[in-house]
Amino acid sequence: MQRINHTALIKVIILIMVFSLVMPMGVSAASTEMVQPRASYYLDSYNTYVCAMGSGNLQIWYTVVGVTDMDEIGTLSIFLYESSDQTNWTRVKTFLHEDYSSMLAEDDWIHSSYVSYKGTAGKYYKAYVCIWAGKNGSGDTRYMWTPVERAT
Repeated sequence: MQRINHTALIKVIILIMVFSLVMPMGVSAASTEMVQPRASYYLDSYNTYVCAMGSGNLQIWYTVVGVTDMDEIGTLSIFLYESSDQTNWTRVKTFLHEDYSSMLAEDDWIHSSYVSYKGTAGKYYKAYVCIWAGKNGSGDTRYMWTPVERAT
């Protein structure tokens, strides 16, 4: 059985997501007046997940899309939790944007990146992520749990 290269797969998925957001679509004049649902006045969409990279290594990925160019966009904090039984969870790592410069971008409308953690193969992980987009002194946050991922 052939082993899947997770890093390459993740890059392809993110590339497809970005292209699907920015590719122009043919629309009629009537349909351009429709209001598209957004996450908030500042946030268009966002997603985050934990990816097992092997040997216990984990990456916590996030993609944040603003409604326009934002002064700041990305994540403010990520709290990583570990469990052996998926019932009892312990916080094992806190990532703060002050300590990880890759968590926030400036003067951009989209930001996608990750932080890494050396976990334990066989244990379960999930993260609680604070999403942020800000412009002109105001902004909006959203909090999101990632799906549970088992470290390999």
